[in-house]
Amino acid sequence: MWKSILHRVNKATENVAALFLFLMVLLVFLKVVTRVLIQSSFPWTEELSRYLMIWITFLGASIAFKYAAHIGVDFIVDKLPRVLKIVFQVIAAAACLVFFVLLIVKGYELTGRSMIQRSPALNLPMGYVYAIIPISGVLMSINLVDSTIKKYE
Repeated sequence: MWKSILHRVNKATENVAALFLFLMVLLVFLKVVTRVLIQSSFPWTEELSRYLMIWITFLGASIAFKYAAHIGVDFIVDKLPRVLKIVFQVIAAAACLVFFVLLIVKGYELTGRSMIQRSPALNLPMGYVYAIIPISGVLMSINLVDSTIKKYE
């Protein structure tokens, strides 16, 4: 049951990131075309593509934990005996988890405080842009715990 829910959440995250990437490419293309054809461009295209890039980055980071694709220096850890290797990997996962909890808590606070601030071109509450911080913190935490458990099953 848990694996099925996590699989659906990760699939939805991948689809949203792909959609945002498609939209970002479309917006940048629109900006270039309008700049060439009418020597002017819509100011909101650059702003929205920047916000989409932020969301894509955080969503992609959470998906990377699903595949254990983040960069790690494990040269020394690989030389250790199996028991010590497990201890170091669990300590590293716990340290990451502490950071993700901070992302969730502080990101939630930032999102709430930023709802009164508006973006210049879109007049969008900036809290919507910053909302990806706690969202990705939750997604990264879940995927980190799952990938750490999978290593030792």
